[in-house]
Amino acid sequence: MLTFLIRILLFFSCLILYTKSGATHIVGGELNYRSIGSNLYEVKLTVYRDCINGQAQFDNPASIGIFDANNMLVSSVTAYITNQQNVPNVINTPCLIPPTNICYEVATYEFTTPITPSTGGYQIVYQRCCRNNTIINVANVASTGATYNAGIPDPTLAAENSNPVFRNWPPTFICVDAPFVFDHSAFDYDGDSLVYEICLPLSGADRSTPQPQPPNNPPYAPIQYLAPYSVNNVFGGTPLTIDQRTGIIKAIPNALGQFVYGVCVKEFRNGVFISATRRDFQVNVVPCPTITVASIFSPTVSCGNLTASFTNNSYNAASYTWDFGDLTTGSDTSSVRNPAWAYPDTGRYVATLIAHSSMDPSCDDTTTGEVFILPAFFADFSILNTRCSPEFIFSDGSFGIGGISNYWKWNMGDGSIFNSMNVSHTYVQPGIYEVSLISSNDPYCPDTLTKSVSVLPVPESEFTTELDTCAQEVKVRDFSRNASVSHWNFRDNWLFDVRETELIHAYNAEGVYQIMHVSVSDSGCVDSSSFAVDIPPLPDAAFRHAVRDCDSLVEFFNLSSNAVMYEWDFGDGNVSTQFSPSHTYSVAGNIPVSLTVTSPHSCTDFILKDVFFISYKEAGFDLSIDSCSGQITFHSVTDNAVTYEWDFGDGRTSELRYPVHTFNKDGTYEISLKVNGKSACADSASRLTVYESPLGETLFIPNSFTPNGDGINDIFKISVYRPCETYNLQVFNRWGKIVYETADAASAFWDGSAEDGQIQSGVYVYLLKGSAGEKKGTITVIR
Repeated sequence: MLTFLIRILLFFSCLILYTKSGATHIVGGELNYRSIGSNLYEVKLTVYRDCINGQAQFDNPASIGIFDANNMLVSSVTAYITNQQNVPNVINTPCLIPPTNICYEVATYEFTTPITPSTGGYQIVYQRCCRNNTIINVANVASTGATYNAGIPDPTLAAENSNPVFRNWPPTFICVDAPFVFDHSAFDYDGDSLVYEICLPLSGADRSTPQPQPPNNPPYAPIQYLAPYSVNNVFGGTPLTIDQRTGIIKAIPNALGQFVYGVCVKEFRNGVFISATRRDFQVNVVPCPTITVASIFSPTVSCGNLTASFTNNSYNAASYTWDFGDLTTGSDTSSVRNPAWAYPDTGRYVATLIAHSSMDPSCDDTTTGEVFILPAFFADFSILNTRCSPEFIFSDGSFGIGGISNYWKWNMGDGSIFNSMNVSHTYVQPGIYEVSLISSNDPYCPDTLTKSVSVLPVPESEFTTELDTCAQEVKVRDFSRNASVSHWNFRDNWLFDVRETELIHAYNAEGVYQIMHVSVSDSGCVDSSSFAVDIPPLPDAAFRHAVRDCDSLVEFFNLSSNAVMYEWDFGDGNVSTQFSPSHTYSVAGNIPVSLTVTSPHSCTDFILKDVFFISYKEAGFDLSIDSCSGQITFHSVTDNAVTYEWDFGDGRTSELRYPVHTFNKDGTYEISLKVNGKSACADSASRLTVYESPLGETLFIPNSFTPNGDGINDIFKISVYRPCETYNLQVFNRWGKIVYETADAASAFWDGSAEDGQIQSGVYVYLLKGSAGEKKGTITVIR
């Protein structure tokens, strides 16, 4: 006992020093409101402070702000303390006297205020700084204040509402390394469904503005836990947990000190979240050496079985005495640490556990725990799905002796959670999902059922079109997703099981065609889309012509269709863009005439036809006779006749326009020309021609010359009489070297010079070449 007392005194001595170092005053709080009708609300703010080491008193008055859904201040209320008292330093053991130098004080502010319903609802807010510097699980604690708020829902969710109210004050101390169990449950004035969770407290005011008046505008940031602590590991040791149905919190802390934690209770109406209450509180974890603590895992629940198995969480007990609360017998006791008891029927019972101290019977600890023997309950649900649709309908089919479900928690396997009886859910991605339902008709016997659903990949049909109007072709590009093959209906043809992503389809006629595309996935799911394409008519070039006999004016009649532009080529170098032009030709006969037409869509068509006609042409010609060859050539012959018929008067004829003729003997001949002779447009002309045979030409070639500059016989020159051709002359020395050359011997002369100067006297050889042959001879040069 002496050792025990010394350890207790040492701990509290350390605690005094620990809590005085830089402490301020805020240790917790919460905010509640209650609708009393006519848009009036009773508001209650609860604030906890360190009343020994705190550096500031409660605000009196406190500044409370009301903010709308746009986070704008709509009202500021000055609230005064309506009640103030100490919080009992209670710990769950009779053998520890709580320290008298640690004090928690609680103040409440209650007032009534009107709040007009508004879209999005309101927040009621109070802020204060600062928390105790000695808190060990909050980062930057010296500058971290607190925000206590409560949300009034949108009137479409709840016309009137009161947020949940916690039943009990939280304990100020708990034992290190000992089970901590506390009823953190709440009640709701409206009877809404409540769900509990461990949550993050909110930070608020700071040292620069410890009492913001009014409070700062939302939103509000949560406190930052200092590693290794987090919302999932508030105290260390066995993490703090809460039963989401009952609000019972449990933990086994393994570190001494002051810790901040948060508990939230959310309210749901018809499965829809409408509001919440957040409690923010600082607790002291203290050593409890040799203290005996009785603790039952409570409530003890047996579902579908009359036998209840008890879990003993007692601390430092030497032995145990159980009374199971079965009033049908007096032998419902046990000394086993973790016993079991078979009850006679379903119902609620109260079990009692005495944990006996090994050091002093006065330190024995007694606790009670509820026992619920409940009928079995079975979660079940059905699934409705249209094949290939990502939408599923899940219907609750849970059952039990106690009735149908009144609690549901659906986990759809994709992160979606629902709390309604039945769920319609659409999956975003294909795959296999494990869908679970937790359901019950009481808070203690939920059952869980999990089923797999397969969400098939749904194809999405999508394609684009590119129209070539002139080719009457459409190019389609397939951009479908989740498809393995495609079917195409072009309305004049079906194509099945196509895997290509690009196709070109040609139509045979104009019209509006509704192209339909069907995408098919590997699992046989289909999707379709369609698009209408307009194939316009193609242009068709056609024409006919008319011309009077022997006339050169041709009329063209345009028979084309589906065209807006016309280009005529009359075949004689002239063109026109008229619809049906007329054209006067200077030529006749077969003339290639073409017509190119263009549609409104810039498509073209072309036609080429030979237009034949004969126009009247006056016959006429001139002629000339070559004196060397005796050939007669004709010129100034009638232009643009279709046919030419020559009669040379010597029994010979020609159909050329420009013939060449030679008579065999001298004489007078009548040469006649008939043009267009085989038509009604014929005309003739003739003339008498006297023909004499040509005399030919005479050449004189000197055999010597004297290039001495005396002006007499200084040059060598060939003389030609009646020249009929051109001669090439070359002169060679006796070594065969060319000393003179000219391409026109009849007009040139040689003065006896060469490239290297004047030649010497002597005999030289000449070569004279013409078309009829060549002639050789010698030239004597005399100097």
